[in-house]
Amino acid sequence: MTPDPGTPRPFSHTDAGTPEHVWLRAPQWDDVPRLDLDALLGGGPDRGAGPRRVVLASAHPDDETLAAGILLAAAHAAGADIVVVVATGGELSHPNSQTWSRELLTTTRRAEVRAAVEVLAPSARFVHLDLPDSGLAAHEDRLVAELTALVDPGTVLVAPWSLDGHADHDALGRAATTCSERTGARLVQYPLWLWHWGELADLPWHRAVALAGDRRSLALKERALACHRSQVEPLGPLPGDEPVVGPDVLSRARRLVETFLLPDAEAVAQVAAPAGEQDAGVFDDLYAGGEEDPWGFSSSFYEARKRDLVLSLLRRLRYGHALEVGCADGRLTEYLGRRCDRVTAVDVSQEAVHRARERAPATCAVIRGAAPSAIPDGPFDLVVLSEVGYFMHPADWLATLRRCREQLAPAGEIVLVHWQHDTQDIPLDGRLVHGQAATMLDLPRTAHYLDEDLAIDVYGGPVSIASEERV
Repeated sequence: MTPDPGTPRPFSHTDAGTPEHVWLRAPQWDDVPRLDLDALLGGGPDRGAGPRRVVLASAHPDDETLAAGILLAAAHAAGADIVVVVATGGELSHPNSQTWSRELLTTTRRAEVRAAVEVLAPSARFVHLDLPDSGLAAHEDRLVAELTALVDPGTVLVAPWSLDGHADHDALGRAATTCSERTGARLVQYPLWLWHWGELADLPWHRAVALAGDRRSLALKERALACHRSQVEPLGPLPGDEPVVGPDVLSRARRLVETFLLPDAEAVAQVAAPAGEQDAGVFDDLYAGGEEDPWGFSSSFYEARKRDLVLSLLRRLRYGHALEVGCADGRLTEYLGRRCDRVTAVDVSQEAVHRARERAPATCAVIRGAAPSAIPDGPFDLVVLSEVGYFMHPADWLATLRRCREQLAPAGEIVLVHWQHDTQDIPLDGRLVHGQAATMLDLPRTAHYLDEDLAIDVYGGPVSIASEERV
């Protein structure tokens, strides 16, 4: 149940928290619209056609990066006028530290937030309110007044969700709501600690929108996270110096999308982008010139070696039903057909599907369509996602992983294969898609291969083949 307004949640950052895969595999994501940043930042009534002002309010230094780093980077790239309001100095982040005083923490964290925002939005201006950490509830009138002085009807006001569960976040969220109601500023709220203490039913999914990162904004966010060293690293070796932002919090901050809450369904509709599907054109164009092997599958030693490595890392000699997403012209499909009773292969390109059907054995069904919508019902004993994730919109990659996990048979395996070099003119890269998969798939990683060119990970299947064979 969602807590009553004004009631903080009794949680600690040291708690285990809700596992990230529980959130990422929630079926409710299928109905969360993508945030159209142009619609959000479009000129307000008093600002002509230019981007709106964005006022991003954080209760503590680092909230802005953890929950809204992608938004900050994207808004800056769009030319928005950005003001970052930091309500407290975050001096109580380590109340039991024996080595750091509150004054030193305040000074350090002020420098850290400025360094982080300099990475994400170099032109942003700062307003430091220097209110007491963990005491914002007693200063809501001041918060409302400070925010009201910075916004107008053409402003996007970004603030914590007023039911985030942390007393400071909730107070700042309430103040931002009041400010928005009085001024007409467009309110956008971010959950941060909800992901830690909450359950799926605690998030108002009908008010949620998702802003996807890209290679640039995600790289900037990673650099900005590293700026908050006092929070992500130990202050020292003594008890009380442990990081506040631990691995679980960082895994949520490293999602490929950021989630924001708008006041109601009408506000969501105003900034929602069409879902769209992966464009087949770029792939069809590769075949349009009549080239027999545009990917070099038959002539490249890299490609031949990759196929051999994938097949050698599979955890079983024989499979029942396999799924291959992004089969291209069916080279790997052909080999999978020798290890599986049945293979269902999917590709977005009609020409690729035509070629794969000619090559694949009769036990392989090749269908045209874009993931995730084209992925059929399983169960599948083996799922292969080879060189596909970085071509997808981040939301589609997350949805594809969810769909594949849902359709995986008990004891089934999911195989991820991706190029490790920098990518150009596509949404993501291999490190990003692999990293997101690692936090979503609640399966043991049973095989791993990595070199300068290639990463292959197998999730699920037998952990020890020798033990299974009683060798």
